[in-house]
Amino acid sequence: MAPDKRQHSDSFLMEARDLKMHFPIRKGLFSSTVGYVYAVDGVSFGINRRESLGLVGESGCGKTTVGRCLLRLYRPTSGKIFFQGQEIQDMTRKDLLKVRTRVQMIFQDPYSSLNPRMRVRDIIGEVLTVYKIVEPLERKDRIAELLQAVGLQPDHGARYPHEFSGGQRQRIGIARALAMNPKLIIADEPVSALDVSIQAQVINLLDRLKEQFGFSFLIIAHDMSVVEHVADRIAVMYLGRLAEMASDKEIYTDPKHPYTRALMAAVPIAAPGGIERRLQRKLLTGEVPSPITPPAGCRFHPRCPRVMDECRNRKPPVIEVQPGHYVHCFLYA
Repeated sequence: MAPDKRQHSDSFLMEARDLKMHFPIRKGLFSSTVGYVYAVDGVSFGINRRESLGLVGESGCGKTTVGRCLLRLYRPTSGKIFFQGQEIQDMTRKDLLKVRTRVQMIFQDPYSSLNPRMRVRDIIGEVLTVYKIVEPLERKDRIAELLQAVGLQPDHGARYPHEFSGGQRQRIGIARALAMNPKLIIADEPVSALDVSIQAQVINLLDRLKEQFGFSFLIIAHDMSVVEHVADRIAVMYLGRLAEMASDKEIYTDPKHPYTRALMAAVPIAAPGGIERRLQRKLLTGEVPSPITPPAGCRFHPRCPRVMDECRNRKPPVIEVQPGHYVHCFLYA
């Protein structure tokens, strides 16, 4: 789904254009390529400065792959990625390291993303030392500031990751990301591994830190309710492609794509009679098709309740149904 054509790459902090990531499937003695996993297959969007963009969809739709491509943890098969107007997909290692000082990632599993043999002060301090962000004499104070910013105490720096709960470990990961003074933070399912009682605390923390430090924010999630109070805009992804992109208000009050409507129908209703009202909704049936052999035409057509003949044969066009509200669907063509 293309960003607004009136905007150019230098107007976005980060932009992806027709991004594709196809993983080869190799078999046999000589590791011959016998097929591909079409994890991301033509995704386009932009992230504005000081904006929160939510990227949502079912598990396996390619959300995490998009985030890793933006950080160049994966080299995309094709497409272009811009950061502050510069193309980064073919950058040298030296130039890419400069970009990564401005773009940081918070990983899904807060335990495996932290070195269990290092104390918290060294996990955070390593970044400060390697990139010479602060003077050696200021290192201790900066670590204490970062820990306090994420809701921990300065003396927690002397502990190891296993001495913390899951929510506290995720806060450590957030503090490490903030240490670089990033322009953009990519949060990959930052609360999915946490208890429900802790998820809201971490989401509220991220929202507060965004305002405090002024960074842009890409939050990847499979739960629509997770991004509801954080995202300024929401991009809905299905099987490697975007289905719809609009402001959070329009997505939650007037979703256009049948898949987006199905996602909204699956969000629990926290109100009297909510269970009964949810049971009256029409939820999706069937399984997500394999990304190895995705359906022709619209990727969603095998599960769509409003499928038409052209959906089975042609890729849907990008329709701007309202200013800034894009949908990939023949219903609005």
